[in-house]
Amino acid sequence: MQTLLLGIVLPAVLILAALLIVGFAFSRMYKRSTREVSLVKTGTGGLKVIVDGGTLVVPVLHEITKINMRTTRLEVKRKGESALITKDRMRVDVGVEFYVTVDASAEGIARAAQTLGDRTFDEAKLREMIEGKLVDGLRSVAAKMDMDELHENRSNFVQHVQETVMEDLKKNGLALESVS
Repeated sequence: MQTLLLGIVLPAVLILAALLIVGFAFSRMYKRSTREVSLVKTGTGGLKVIVDGGTLVVPVLHEITKINMRTTRLEVKRKGESALITKDRMRVDVGVEFYVTVDASAEGIARAAQTLGDRTFDEAKLREMIEGKLVDGLRSVAAKMDMDELHENRSNFVQHVQETVMEDLKKNGLALESVS
């Protein structure tokens, strides 16, 4: 009777322990994306972008990059010596807010992971990476307009800045939501 009990209970306990170990390992290796964070998995099996759902990440075989999908406000101020110069050679102090987010397409998320990585979570680091592009867009548009045009047609100025900056941001997997 005792050997029969050991013959049944011992394998059952071993199977239960094995299932618990496998379940624990699976729960530690499974990574999920959220509405605010997308994942880019690289390594064995190639590139995979996870927007809604999850994936199994084997530490030795895969690498995960998290990408912030929230909108980030980047403020650019130009005044004094760094003010914008208009078509009529006047200096204009400008404060502009750019609202940027990672392009929600698989290509945009993959590009953001490649060019920006975890900088998408840190506003200061993101600003450091793309502020030059934003300032160049402002300068090029301001150089085509005189001071009166800038003052009277602010919406036109903003629209031209948006069109100019949008293409540069796409190269980093970013989308420009608005400029104000």
